[in-house]
Amino acid sequence: MISVNQNAFTFLSGQLNSLPDFLHSIEIKNICFDSREVQQGDCYVALPSVANNELEYIKKACDSGAVLVICNESIEVSVIESTIRVENVMAFSGHLIHRKLGDVTEIMSVIGVTGTNGKSSICYYLAQLLEGLNESSAVMGTLGYGKWNDLTVSGMTTLPLEKLHTVLKDLSVDTASVAMEVSSHGLEQQRLAGVHFSTAIFSNLTRDHLDYHGTMEAYGAEKSKLFEWEGLELAIVNIDDAYASTLLTNTSAEKVITYGTSVSADLQFSIKSLTEKGMRVEFRWNGIASSVFLPLYGEFNVYNVAAVIAYGLSQGGLLQPLLAICSTLKPVLGRMQQVAGLEDDPLVLVDYAHTPDALEQVLRSVKQHHHGKTILVVGCGGDRDQGKRALMGKIATQYSHDVIFTSDNPRNESPEKICEDMTMGLTGMFSIELDREKAIRKAISMASNQDLVVIAGKGHEDYQEISGQKHYFSDVIIAEKAMRTESVA
Repeated sequence: MISVNQNAFTFLSGQLNSLPDFLHSIEIKNICFDSREVQQGDCYVALPSVANNELEYIKKACDSGAVLVICNESIEVSVIESTIRVENVMAFSGHLIHRKLGDVTEIMSVIGVTGTNGKSSICYYLAQLLEGLNESSAVMGTLGYGKWNDLTVSGMTTLPLEKLHTVLKDLSVDTASVAMEVSSHGLEQQRLAGVHFSTAIFSNLTRDHLDYHGTMEAYGAEKSKLFEWEGLELAIVNIDDAYASTLLTNTSAEKVITYGTSVSADLQFSIKSLTEKGMRVEFRWNGIASSVFLPLYGEFNVYNVAAVIAYGLSQGGLLQPLLAICSTLKPVLGRMQQVAGLEDDPLVLVDYAHTPDALEQVLRSVKQHHHGKTILVVGCGGDRDQGKRALMGKIATQYSHDVIFTSDNPRNESPEKICEDMTMGLTGMFSIELDREKAIRKAISMASNQDLVVIAGKGHEDYQEISGQKHYFSDVIIAEKAMRTESVA
């Protein structure tokens, strides 16, 4: 709900090509996007619903006293005479809210980050880099919104339209730049309508969300929308990804910077050495090469850092000072997060890897940094893309010495069936333990202080979703308790 207290004709002037005369006689108290919030004298905007029951919501809003309804052209039935139909109610609403709240994304730099993997890390690292440059910044995404080290949890990667703009308005009070994760769902559902993006960053495109988008082509097309955004100034693209050529061909950005290991990348990098503490990486920009030790694991993290450095360079930063800031980067919660333990405990890492590509990247990376056995705990979410389960099962056994398949977020599916799908036709060392806590404890008990335990799939999440109910569950907390138990034993 947004306060208006204005004549309807005056309020909507400039938003539509033509306005009906009846608006002159209507005074609007608030504009509401949720029928449950409507009170006498409000304007109700009927946004599209998954169940296509907008008409039902319109009736509820009118019963509660709505004096004006705005809806899509596809809704032909009028509940009240004062109804305005628009071609695209999401686009209309986004621009309306943006204007009413002060056009804040015209003032701040909003950096949209999209791709299958790496969005959270890029946003998180970017906020740290900008902080190191004394620029006030915030993040919005899977982990929440706010300062990178003080986030308000939202539970969604891309917030609903009104909430998104309201949060941006609040952040604009003391924030110059916002690094925002941009999901394919958010783009497809137009939840970002009205936001002015100055920059778009692309990490990669691999299999995910096919239960929603249907095909990789459709999934990629949604990601592309960010790079064709009206008014986009800068595009930063991982040139090593196969989908990069499509984005580079279609982008509307005035300026493009590419990054990767390819010699054709504007910002090129190469990993020089790997240790249990991190990796030394050389970056090359405009013929100048400089190296830095990154306290992070995995080549995929170098890609994430490269995207961030590319942004810093685009804003006039110099390579060596930018690398100096990156040498102190802190990893994102639940992304290759090391669980605290004693010297004689195995190294235990918790990671959000829940796609085939992300799981492979994590397991390949840790094998390069660590030379003991890799013991993996992994599952797959229910009510999601079933086709990735066998792929993840194969990757799990291919890159691990021992695998324990377990429950992830089964939602409304049977954990047994999900694990069966993951293990069908597999050979190698693996077992199934459906109780996730027991699976984590078993993995840690199997490991020596020379070994590595990877707990994959849930990362920062502190719940398990089972039969429509969320139950508190933290991989990190369970792993910490398990190591304390093993140490005492």
